[in-house]
Amino acid sequence: MTHPNSLPTNGPTSLDPSVGGVQSSIAPSQYSSASPDIGGMLANLQFAAQAVSGEAGADTGQNEQTVVENRLAAVRLGVATSLYYALRAKHAATAAHGLRVALFCSSWSEAMGLESDHRDRIEVAALLHDVGKIGVPDRILRKPGKLTVDEQLAMDTCPAQSCQILRGCTGDLDLLDIVRYGGVWFDSRRDDEAPRGDALPLGARMLSIADAFDAMTTEQVYRPAMSRDGAIAELVRGSGTQFDPTLVNDFSRLLESKPEILQGTMVHRWLQQLRPEDSRDYWTGATSFSPDRPRKARGETVRRETLFNTQLHKSLKDGVAYTDSEGSIEIWNAAMERMTGLTSDAMIGKQWSATALRMRDADRELDDQLICPLQECLDTGESVRRSMVIETPGSDPLSVHVEVAPVVGLKPGSIGTVIVIHDLSDRKNLEQRLSSLHRQTRLDPLTRVSNRAHFDETLEQMVEQTAKGGPTFSLLICDIDHFKRINDTYGHPAGDDALKVFANILKAHSRDGDLVARYGGEEFLLLAASCDNATGAKRAEVIRQALEQTAVESLDGECMTASFGVTEFQSGDSGETVLARADRALLKAKDNGRNRVIQLGLGKMSEVAAEPQRGGWFDWLTGNDESTSTVVDILMPVPIDLAIEKLRGFVSDHHAEIVNVAENQLSLKVTSRPTPGGRRRVDHKITFHVVLTLSAAQQDEMLSQNADQASFTKVHLEIKPIRNRDRRRRDLNDAAKELVASFRCYLMGELLPNRTS
Repeated sequence: MTHPNSLPTNGPTSLDPSVGGVQSSIAPSQYSSASPDIGGMLANLQFAAQAVSGEAGADTGQNEQTVVENRLAAVRLGVATSLYYALRAKHAATAAHGLRVALFCSSWSEAMGLESDHRDRIEVAALLHDVGKIGVPDRILRKPGKLTVDEQLAMDTCPAQSCQILRGCTGDLDLLDIVRYGGVWFDSRRDDEAPRGDALPLGARMLSIADAFDAMTTEQVYRPAMSRDGAIAELVRGSGTQFDPTLVNDFSRLLESKPEILQGTMVHRWLQQLRPEDSRDYWTGATSFSPDRPRKARGETVRRETLFNTQLHKSLKDGVAYTDSEGSIEIWNAAMERMTGLTSDAMIGKQWSATALRMRDADRELDDQLICPLQECLDTGESVRRSMVIETPGSDPLSVHVEVAPVVGLKPGSIGTVIVIHDLSDRKNLEQRLSSLHRQTRLDPLTRVSNRAHFDETLEQMVEQTAKGGPTFSLLICDIDHFKRINDTYGHPAGDDALKVFANILKAHSRDGDLVARYGGEEFLLLAASCDNATGAKRAEVIRQALEQTAVESLDGECMTASFGVTEFQSGDSGETVLARADRALLKAKDNGRNRVIQLGLGKMSEVAAEPQRGGWFDWLTGNDESTSTVVDILMPVPIDLAIEKLRGFVSDHHAEIVNVAENQLSLKVTSRPTPGGRRRVDHKITFHVVLTLSAAQQDEMLSQNADQASFTKVHLEIKPIRNRDRRRRDLNDAAKELVASFRCYLMGELLPNRTS
């Protein structure tokens, strides 16, 4: 129950304290576990997991998902359907948020084995928990920046308003309690009348976690969407205070085992089953036109002009935005996303604000008073042209020419505005610079996208640039599902046509600076420049849907599907580890049923969120002493079993050799990524002996005194170069630092004060 611009930090709102909460139908023993066998779990890392048949995995995943979807489709919405439509008409983004939270809670309830009535109640409460925002003024809901104290107080009344509205159509007190207490902290001390801890309804505790998770992983104007791992880490940090620690761990395990609940396949099929005569957009709240999300007509033919306009906005190199007469954004094309770093999902429905977009006049500083060009156009009714600068965090200021023109209808007055932003910097993207040299030798002859050699070269360059502080990037790796069956059924010429169709779809959804490449066979890659993990996953989902809706003539008009793995560059990465992590996500997508998007990795944003480095943590000794090593302690915001799963990913992506496993200790041999210099490539690498000791975190080691101790794992890390001559290398220090940074990202942890031996 949060405003899109804030995390759920509201205190309790009590309407009827005498009403009891819903009690969990799950025995407490199902939430607890004995002391973990760390040695046994670590020993499993020495053995490769048995390969599971892709077909069997698909059947299992689809059967389990069908059960969840059927339960969700069977919910008795009744009047709730109209309430949802009313909320969507008020604020589409809030309605879409409610639907996603309902889907999270649905899958979670199914995995927990809750009874049908209890599950139905939680689903409806999650879907409509923000219906009270119907009574919130538009100026607050559509505000592009963070809320003031008074505006936040207005948002705090939403639970009470939601319960008041729902009382008119239901007498289910348990459902009302879920909505009422969905924003109350687990260990709330702000309202003595509100229940605390396990006295809170189980559905309310689940709703609080799913609500916060979706808020953190959704793009906002003032901040990018968090990666899945980053959001999980934030949930764990709030466990014991804001969230139920046991449920946070349970939700984390669910996302680790079934990450497909985050992608749109279930949404699409559920909505089609519930109202087959309606399109997906009827429920997702896409009331505003977006070039990246074309409108699908309900029972009517899409006009040719609409299709042409959609493609025009996609193809334009200039940024284009449309607003209504109140300044609310209705269109935000791909070029605007590139220039401002803000996605259409974050901007559509918000008020245009030059200040929030960090735009300033070319001859003024950012803090100087600014006359917004949009407001000037609305006030005067005339076109406004101005040279401006867009300040994008992490990048150089972008010089642009802005033109705002009024749109006049048949009646006097303006019905809206058209905003066009032209890039004056003349910076050429990476693909354009590289393709000018020997272009033909860098293209795949069949699909006419880049070949593997071009991709490998570009990936290394992007890794080097990002490691030096440049903009981040994401890697999407995708594989056509059951491609052998296509060749066997329709012949190899038809298979070639299928590859061309897929390549064309990838190119159509690429942006300036991106690189589309064929890696081999039916496997393709998309290097997405200036793109974080969450945005990369969202773009992959758009491509996945476009592919499954594209009929291929050589396949007798049938469509095909593909699986996607997505990751983002993170500290300590090399080109090999980025590719390996994306490939691991792809394999997970296949194992979980194919035709889905799986995202892995914490992402570069972890560098911004990290605690300041404490002095003395990396104090190397000098000379030939063979004891030279570095010792760090990493505090992970996950239980030990999940910590070992994260460690499994590091071992796989870095091709680390497991030397020994004893009790709670793991010994590895790890080679650092290549560094510039040296005559031979092998001279660029340094091999380290790494010893990791896992243990439960102690209370005095917690970053917060209120944090739940059982939700954290301490990893004691010792790193030592194997060869004596490596200890004299000038770049030894940097290589070891990168290795520590890589461990921290994979383990999602924070560095603690430690010892140097």
